[in-house]
Amino acid sequence: MLVRIRPEDVEIGMFIHAFEGSWFDHPFWRRYFRVETHDQLERIRNSGIDGIVIDAGRGLGPPEDRQATENKEEPRNRRPPASERPWGDAMSFRSTATFAPPQPPARDKPRRRRGYAGECRRAKRAIDRTREAVVDMFDAARLGRAVEVRRMVKLASAIGASIERDAKALVNLVRLKEKDEYTYLHSVAVCALMINFARHLGLDPQETQDMGVAGLLHDVGKVAVPDAILNKPGALSKAEMRSVRAHPVVGHRLLASSHGAPDLALELCLRHHEKIDGTGYPGGLKGDALSLAARMGAICDVYDAVTSNRPYKEAWTPCEALTAMQTWTGHFDPVLLDRFADSLGIYPVGTLVRISTGEMGVVVGSAGAAAEDIVVRAFFDCETLAEIEPVDRVMAPSAEHPRIVGRDSPSFWRFHDWDVLRVRVLASHDAPAGDGRPIGPRGADR
Repeated sequence: MLVRIRPEDVEIGMFIHAFEGSWFDHPFWRRYFRVETHDQLERIRNSGIDGIVIDAGRGLGPPEDRQATENKEEPRNRRPPASERPWGDAMSFRSTATFAPPQPPARDKPRRRRGYAGECRRAKRAIDRTREAVVDMFDAARLGRAVEVRRMVKLASAIGASIERDAKALVNLVRLKEKDEYTYLHSVAVCALMINFARHLGLDPQETQDMGVAGLLHDVGKVAVPDAILNKPGALSKAEMRSVRAHPVVGHRLLASSHGAPDLALELCLRHHEKIDGTGYPGGLKGDALSLAARMGAICDVYDAVTSNRPYKEAWTPCEALTAMQTWTGHFDPVLLDRFADSLGIYPVGTLVRISTGEMGVVVGSAGAAAEDIVVRAFFDCETLAEIEPVDRVMAPSAEHPRIVGRDSPSFWRFHDWDVLRVRVLASHDAPAGDGRPIGPRGADR
């Protein structure tokens, strides 16, 4: 049951369903979460938002509702005996008068996504047109001409329309680029990722479009870097690295002299290689000094870079990329990185997710010819609140069932000692979670 309350009435244990007002007015990147700490409580109470909607079925309800509930006999969950729990004491259930038991998601009926193949064809045409425009932009910039921003706005709008129809079609296609076209299609890919990310965060339409234009223009400064350096298969010398690291400033200067470039494009061009801990370039900004566009752009830029074939490295699968990026402490805003994974429907290995079958599972890797499918090891039935024999479910981007509904909270489902349980689930089959390739941030700054 959804209930509207005032910010000052929020208590630990309540499940936040929505914040009223602008997305920027509330102090969290997440849309849905349980209030679990005093720090979260204080941030909500001191925010400038007008009201909050809580889900009393997934957490603590308003005081008046709790008083009525306490006057009735409380049902108790039965904890299965150890013989019925394959994972022993790694998982248990609690029954209290304060917290409602988990509500199982409704089981979806099998559905097939309509028009995915057709949207792939339309997306391919949009990608080809945009790639040609980016090539023209780079060629003109090399001759010292201003950037034709109006053309880029129209192309970003077309990409946004494709994402609106079916985000996975365009995002999956633009990832499949050849080494010799990376420089140009990288800009198209970042445009698509930024639009998709902005839509997921609930930004307004104009800002979403500006984020897409910023993605198309963010690497224009690379016109000043020789192709021999950009495509060098080995490590760069100090002088070559200085040349590469100058491209954000060069691009910012070029856009500043071009008519009609959105402020977000100037910001992203200059700041997409900054890191949350201040070790990035060119300004070494960190933390709150980095804008939302800079934080989003850093994630989208690196994700496309490491999932693309480059002269000096083979592409990682989306799952490998997000698993690696999650370990690079200080590089990205960790909460935004989780939201980015949500926007793609792709999650790091070990993530707890809910499936449209009504099961809970752990992401174990990728599958498919282009590694576009996600493999989830289902181990728990949300309806019966009981473990099941682990089974791997492969979910293609075009599938509506089974599909990943979203990530979930181990604490909400009373999975105590979650790290132990997760390891046991991952080890329950002989199939490896990955292909064993080493992962690290090499090449992400080019």
